[in-house]
Amino acid sequence: MVDRLKALVQPLLGPVGATVAVMACGFLLVLAISSDPILAYRDLLFANFDSASNFALFVNRLTPLLLIGLGVIFSFRAGIFNVGGEGQLYLGAMAATATALAWPSAPGSLLVALAIAAGVAAGAVWCWIPGVLKVRLAVNEVVTTLMLNFVALLITEYLVTNWIRDKTAYGAVSFVIPERAWIAEIPGLPGATIGALAAVAIAPLAWLALFRSEWGANLRAAGANLRFAEAIGVDASRQVVIAMLISGGLSGLAGAFYVLGIGHRFEQNFSPGFGLIGLTVALLARVHPIGVLATAAFYALILNGAGYMQIDTDVPRSLVGLLSGFLVLLMTVRPRRGAAPA
Repeated sequence: MVDRLKALVQPLLGPVGATVAVMACGFLLVLAISSDPILAYRDLLFANFDSASNFALFVNRLTPLLLIGLGVIFSFRAGIFNVGGEGQLYLGAMAATATALAWPSAPGSLLVALAIAAGVAAGAVWCWIPGVLKVRLAVNEVVTTLMLNFVALLITEYLVTNWIRDKTAYGAVSFVIPERAWIAEIPGLPGATIGALAAVAIAPLAWLALFRSEWGANLRAAGANLRFAEAIGVDASRQVVIAMLISGGLSGLAGAFYVLGIGHRFEQNFSPGFGLIGLTVALLARVHPIGVLATAAFYALILNGAGYMQIDTDVPRSLVGLLSGFLVLLMTVRPRRGAAPA
């Protein structure tokens, strides 16, 4: 029993320790630049719970981080480093918007289903491209997924400024989608959509798929050693492509949920960098689908809290970017063992 408990707690020590260390260093920085550091940190960590509207914003911020983080976990477990979440998010949002605008008279439940399916498919196809290039031509997936981000952003920018732009609104935004395509709010929490509940429900399903199924075992075998997996009869290349489809599909789902539940239209710069933050969320969770629930909640907490902190104090919200960089640094540092002293 003690050994099981130790095995459960041991993987958490690194992320928790790194988070505590970074937050402590952040407080020292706030102490040096702010006349009221206690209020600044109070806003950063607890302002999300001051009102129902604040908490709804926190829930909505959690949704894309959780979905993109789960997508990164699937690709990482297959041995692929998918850094294209941002592009897949944008294409998913654009596909959902275009679908909702194309069939404005369709029944509400059908229209929502079609828009969500379009968003998932767009993200999946965009991630399928680097997956196929990786297994067939050995093209580095970091380069392809990163470069495809820019292509996706340019495609969506062109569409929203030329084809579906609402010229009566300020900025590059699409027409508002039909109200029948909006997804419902969480009962008792106005402003927060059921997309968050769907995202939370996907996390344990991802755990079951990855760690309690034959398919998940084959996927992880392919990620651990592609040639060995093929030698024992696993179609490793197929597993990698499937993982990339799931990874991109989850990011596309995040984009669809944003349009259908929060923005109700496509906006050219609606994401504050969800793709990169989602990648950080997955790494901080040690690419575990249950751990990502906590890390996504933590990032949503401080991202929203940074805005409240900047309003109430003289501490800029860019502090969160600095803390995130320190956190990634601490999570990736590994001490050298057995090295001879200089």
